[in-house]
Amino acid sequence: MANQIDEVMGLCALCGPDNGQTRVLRQSHFLPKSVYRYLNLSKSENTKLLLRTSKKNRVFSMGKQIVQALLCDTCEGLMSVRGEDYYSKMMLRVDVKNKMPSPAYKILKESLMHLWKTPGNGYGPNMILSIGSNLFRAIDSRQLYHFVIGMFWKSTFDNWEHCSVMPLEASLIEGMRKFLLGGDSLAGYIVRIVPSFWREKHGVVFPGLLKRQPFFSIQQFDFYLENDERQFNRAISIDAVPLFYTIDSMRSESTFQGMSGIYKNAKQTKSAEETQLSWPAE
Repeated sequence: MANQIDEVMGLCALCGPDNGQTRVLRQSHFLPKSVYRYLNLSKSENTKLLLRTSKKNRVFSMGKQIVQALLCDTCEGLMSVRGEDYYSKMMLRVDVKNKMPSPAYKILKESLMHLWKTPGNGYGPNMILSIGSNLFRAIDSRQLYHFVIGMFWKSTFDNWEHCSVMPLEASLIEGMRKFLLGGDSLAGYIVRIVPSFWREKHGVVFPGLLKRQPFFSIQQFDFYLENDERQFNRAISIDAVPLFYTIDSMRSESTFQGMSGIYKNAKQTKSAEETQLSWPAE
């Protein structure tokens, strides 16, 4: 617990609306701390992690992590145990030294690419293959779903330094909060995870609306929240998580081009003149 002088008292954003109890609030991270650790370990020597905002002429050092007093200790632990820890272990943990991908990336590439390349399946360049979470028993999709919904929910709050608020309907935000506390999945919505199998991506795109869909990206995975009643009902009818793993080369390439374009433009900004930037894949 924080020292008395550092304590911030208030309603926890997650449990507070239900119990109305004032509690000590933790300095909650916008991105899980493991993301900062991984990016710091994987960046090129003598370079810094930088944040380029929507203000195209500004670049900020990410040496200071993005936090605010948002959740109580109990809810911080809940977010970690139900999703963030698993995400870090399965999707973020890459063995850079031995050039081994994360466990989830390896499972998905072996399974999805095998189906995508099998003769007679009709898949190929620019074709999309989407598989329900129930077919990937080695991946705990419920925990990944919790992590993704948690990221989107946190992005609806202001006071995250340099981050824009994602404008979502109040009913959807409340549905996210209820789910994160242990309620039902978001009715009518699916989470879509799109791995990048063709390009290495080194960076993060914070949550925002992409073609009116909630979206964010961390390293080799892109995450979407889509209003899709048919796919939601399909998943729920077989007691599966409303989460789909998708090969979509066009979406993956678009995200890669966006990330690499941000890097190239950042090199030209005055606020980055004294800092060496690098894109490790180049």
